[in-house]
Amino acid sequence: MAEKIRIKVNRNVCSGCLSCMTTCSMTNEKYASLAGSRIQVELSPFGGMNKITICQQCAKPKCMEACPENAISRDPDIGYMVIDYDKCTQCKLCIPACPFHAMIWNPIDEKVAKCELCHGDPQCVKACPTEALTLRVLTEKKQE
Repeated sequence: MAEKIRIKVNRNVCSGCLSCMTTCSMTNEKYASLAGSRIQVELSPFGGMNKITICQQCAKPKCMEACPENAISRDPDIGYMVIDYDKCTQCKLCIPACPFHAMIWNPIDEKVAKCELCHGDPQCVKACPTEALTLRVLTEKKQE
């Protein structure tokens, strides 16, 4: 069994370079598009802290509960939530169900998407030059 990981966000050090978004899109969609990124950075217009939105890999995911096709499930080894596109009908009910606004609609591919932790090797974390994104390994007690 692989280690269970999550992405920890430190908005205080985010420079707004958007490297995480570009890398995410390139890794998951195979093209550079901020709209296709599964992590979203909203730049502060007045030099304040940028807002970073990414799937929290919830213990009781509202996105999964909202899906009428059972297309969202938890990977049993790493514990991250994944979308089965063979089952997904693109009804978009998962998007408003997410309390963190982490489900996105990719207008280019016309599909819903969310962070799937790059299947255990998050590339956005590697691309972040300021360490605003870091990996957190969960212990057995913290698997939420």
